[in-house]
Amino acid sequence: MISGDDCTYPPKYVKSLISRMDDNVKIAVASGHPNQPGVVSQERSPSGSGRLVRVSFLHDVGNAFPLRAGWEAWLLFKAVQMGLETKLFNDVTYAHVRPRGTSHQFTYWGAAMYTLGYHPLYAVGRVVRSIIKTTSLNAPMGLLRGYLAAALGSSDPFVAPFDSSLRKFVSIQQRREISRVAVSALSHGIG
Repeated sequence: MISGDDCTYPPKYVKSLISRMDDNVKIAVASGHPNQPGVVSQERSPSGSGRLVRVSFLHDVGNAFPLRAGWEAWLLFKAVQMGLETKLFNDVTYAHVRPRGTSHQFTYWGAAMYTLGYHPLYAVGRVVRSIIKTTSLNAPMGLLRGYLAAALGSSDPFVAPFDSSLRKFVSIQQRREISRVAVSALSHGIG
């Protein structure tokens, strides 16, 4: 289980997730939903804290997470790349005490987008979405600054790109999502 130091879990949190993962052996990573109203209500993938990782999956990826920018998302992308599933169970909740994202300037999140192979349009979309959703420009500018700094080359080993097959997989997935959104927007605009 992965947990932040600012999270508390109900007594049967882990048991509930293990039971669900036992019912579906394709689930490699699962979590409940943090109960911070309004902040994470649109999450669709397992939260960073509160994640349970199937041991066999961990063995399959070398018994360790690569410790670099993007490792939390790497875990999810790698599972999907391997034909496994990740699952967020909204009916299983836990408490995330501190507001998320307040202890950094989002530059490593931006760098993570690059290390993981985010399609440039998808990365720009995340920055724009962040501008729309926030009252401060700290997060979107941190994302952009981190992405561009990593793309231009970084000597920081924490910002080293992941393997090319995963980066290509992520980019292709995002290209499909960009196309899906564009076709949907055009069809709604025409109709």
